[in-house]
Amino acid sequence: MISQAVMCLCIGICTITDILKRIVYIRGLLIFSAALTVAGFIEKSLTIENFMAGICIGVGFMISSVISSGAIGMGDAWLYTIIICFMGFHKGIFIMFMSVLFAFFAALYLVIIKRKKKKYEMPLVPFMFMAYICCMVLWYGR
Repeated sequence: MISQAVMCLCIGICTITDILKRIVYIRGLLIFSAALTVAGFIEKSLTIENFMAGICIGVGFMISSVISSGAIGMGDAWLYTIIICFMGFHKGIFIMFMSVLFAFFAALYLVIIKRKKKKYEMPLVPFMFMAYICCMVLWYGR
């Protein structure tokens, strides 16, 4: 329960900074990672499998960030890594899938209805936050 609250606060703050400044502060993510580690020890919810899965997927996102010249931001990659490490593989993959799905539909709306260019940049973290909330509602109590 503590880790879920800390994760919600982390993604919520990152959502605000991503919308306002188009940046996710990695130093802030490191601070939240430390808080999530403490919460995980208290709740006894940390597993090496989740950490390994989060790191592997995070490294993949970081490599794609470099290859795509920042189309997926490095902060987004770090945030996905933290989500999978501390929320677990299944919830993390669900959050990742749902956030990309939400972003896809928002991009369709912006391109088709609002006539934005295909190169229009939109923040990804708000969609991560929406997906996180959906995950918590669906998995509440599990």
